[in-house]
Amino acid sequence: MKDSGLLFLDHFTELKVFGEGTEEFLQGQIATDIKKIDEENSSLSCICNAKGRVISSFILLKDNSLVNSFSFIGPKETMIKTKKELSKYISFYESEMKIVNNSNLFACKKDLLRLLAEDLGFNKNNTQNYQGQYFLNFLNKNYVLIYATKELAKVLKEISTKNYKWNQDEILSMNVEITEETSEKYTPHELNYPTTGRIDFEKGCYTGQEIIARMQYRSKTHPQLFNLVSKSKVLSNMVITPKASDKKIGNVVSSSKLKDKYYFLVSLSKELETKEIRIRELDLDLKIN
Repeated sequence: MKDSGLLFLDHFTELKVFGEGTEEFLQGQIATDIKKIDEENSSLSCICNAKGRVISSFILLKDNSLVNSFSFIGPKETMIKTKKELSKYISFYESEMKIVNNSNLFACKKDLLRLLAEDLGFNKNNTQNYQGQYFLNFLNKNYVLIYATKELAKVLKEISTKNYKWNQDEILSMNVEITEETSEKYTPHELNYPTTGRIDFEKGCYTGQEIIARMQYRSKTHPQLFNLVSKSKVLSNMVITPKASDKKIGNVVSSSKLKDKYYFLVSLSKELETKEIRIRELDLDLKIN
């Protein structure tokens, strides 16, 4: 199918959390400040384990469908894992949650969106409600996420293509979305989360917060993220070494195939003396730009 500028994000799903105690409940679990989220300001966020490693990542949207309702939007497998993790604590609050599979998540190229909705401007806010649909804009991506109504979703499905270009856009935007393969393997700093806003160092406690804050304020250097392209089959969690050594200095933290190329992000734990690296499993030499 010819690229229509619309993508159906069928790999995403929604975890809805709602009820009187939801804000208090989520404030103690997510790594961003729930008080900064409203219907015009969504947030990239994550939850971590006690060792400060990321369990799942998501977009957090406040909607008006239920009382005090928030929607976690992210990959299906990790949203199921998020629900399981939050289930450990939700019984202490007046809150409920459920996985919603409405198939109503799409992405639209910004150039096309301007033609369809000329008066839709984000300015200081990253979320707009336009004719009942939510439009979410993050990280100067080429695509805007659409949280559509059921009625519009039926129309968009007919003209949308697969989500591959969304995954490429994520990598080009230096945005790492946790998958089943990468869950609980990396710290927020290894994934560039302080830069992409998935961590708020001004908010109160949450699981893993002490370890993450210690890394932020006591470490002299932090891991760096780089995007690369290869025709070889590069997969998440592959090990990165210097070209002239077998000593591990990082990992591939995200990868996506588009046509005959793999677009991927590598996280390096320290600065290189040269810009030449190797993927150990493939014996593949690469150069960082």
